[in-house]
Amino acid sequence: MVAKHIKSLLYDHDCVIIPGFGGLITRYVPAVVHPVKHTITPPSKRVAFNEKLILTDGLLINTIAYHNGISTVDAQQLVAAFVNQANDQLKTDNRFELSDIGVFRYNAAHRLEFEYKEGDNLLEASFGLPEITARPVRAEESVVLRTLLKDREQAQPQQGTKLKRRLRKVYTTAAGLVIAGLTGSALYLLSLQTEYNLSSLNPITLFTSGTLGSHTSANIQYTSDFTPLSLSERQLAYQEMLRTTEFGEAAILATETETIADEIADIDSVALAIQAEPELNQEVIVEEIAEPVLTISEKTDRFYIITGGYARLQNAETGRDAVRANGHDGKVLTPLKGSRLFRVSVADFATAEEAQGAMNQYRKTYGDSIWVLNN
Repeated sequence: MVAKHIKSLLYDHDCVIIPGFGGLITRYVPAVVHPVKHTITPPSKRVAFNEKLILTDGLLINTIAYHNGISTVDAQQLVAAFVNQANDQLKTDNRFELSDIGVFRYNAAHRLEFEYKEGDNLLEASFGLPEITARPVRAEESVVLRTLLKDREQAQPQQGTKLKRRLRKVYTTAAGLVIAGLTGSALYLLSLQTEYNLSSLNPITLFTSGTLGSHTSANIQYTSDFTPLSLSERQLAYQEMLRTTEFGEAAILATETETIADEIADIDSVALAIQAEPELNQEVIVEEIAEPVLTISEKTDRFYIITGGYARLQNAETGRDAVRANGHDGKVLTPLKGSRLFRVSVADFATAEEAQGAMNQYRKTYGDSIWVLNN
């Protein structure tokens, strides 16, 4: 029964400690391509063992107590009996097998060794992915295919090549005739317009007929009822325009002077208003919002509801961010003395009674493996 709970916890946690025996640690293994068997194995978890992790973190004991409906004392006794049975088998047979996980043995230096036995894939992301067998592509197969294709291409008659060349020439000639016809039609339509002179399209006429200015002035014509102004009449009209312009500039200057005076008066009124109300000059005090505490690295004598333990800080921070995304006060507790696990809490309380009272509420979200730790 204890072995079944150990395997179940390895799916969700990076480390599971067996009190008084050691800790099982999982690590990620990427997909593997076997060069001889020609198989592709999906990503998985491998399990290692560290006999120095003997300080209990409460995860295994609380899980057994909850699932079997017994007290933590009874669950602790079951784990102790399991450890005694494992030690007895190691002494007599020098071998103890943990079902579907691995085998323990003593080496020549009487140190406990662990051999992982590949069984079920413990990585949830790879659930249901089988091992794939791929047939290798042989080099001689591609050579045979290329030879067959080459023979087939040579066997095909080279008919139709001359016909394609003739058709290409016909298409080119037809396209040139169509473009020439469209251009001629456009020029003919332009020549039909009475007010448009096609000779203006010839740039040579600009130089053969004199300068551009003289050519343009020679083409200026007037209507029969129009009489041009004389030189003296044009001078009188220019003097009238200059007089009107000087008067307009004086009016604009006077208007700008009045506008500047009004702006100075507005600035004086604003200064008097500021002196009359000194309270507006007081500095605004902005209260700084304290940042939330995300990591607990010292003893606080509070009771924390733990969702899991992790051997690496990066995994613990990922678990904490997931807890905070659910709207709870997630924190990371650094390892205590004698432990190497980073624990993630979902809430903390001043007394153990308050923490135990809130367990049922958080089990709805985080399952039955949560437990209380006094840090």
